[in-house]
Amino acid sequence: MASYCALSTVALVLHAPPPSSAPVERYVFSTAAFPLVPPSELLTPFTGKPPPTSDLPEQFRATIAKLSTLSSTLSPLRPDCSFTLVVELRDDTDVRPPIRADTPWIAAEPGLQKQRIHPDDAENEDERQTGIRKGQDLGGVKTTPVRNVESGAFVLEMWVEEGRAKFEV
Repeated sequence: MASYCALSTVALVLHAPPPSSAPVERYVFSTAAFPLVPPSELLTPFTGKPPPTSDLPEQFRATIAKLSTLSSTLSPLRPDCSFTLVVELRDDTDVRPPIRADTPWIAAEPGLQKQRIHPDDAENEDERQTGIRKGQDLGGVKTTPVRNVESGAFVLEMWVEEGRAKFEV
């Protein structure tokens, strides 16, 4: 049975100018901690006391304020950078991507993808345990946490990754 809430992260990826177009920064908004809800339970109300929502607007305002002040702490970008918006789905095997035949679906650059591997092909213990190899540009060389927005079981995590290409001359 396929689950909904297939979204894992949304990332705004800033790329260096051509010809390299290498990722230099990733602004990551992760919903990976959201609960998986099977289709049969989509309209089922939560039991118990509902989480408070009155402070969510304040949490989002604080997040935007933090993002706006990050430019003073991050290394400067080169002129003429471009960007892409990347939507990453969960790695769970029962997650159904929300695509139709008439929907354009473009894969991210290989360095920004995770790849399922056989444990015998693992290059380190982490890969052997998870069965996943991260792309070389995921994680960056410097990560700056932004903020978590929490409401009950729902946690939205945000951080910025600065890539290798940003520091190469």
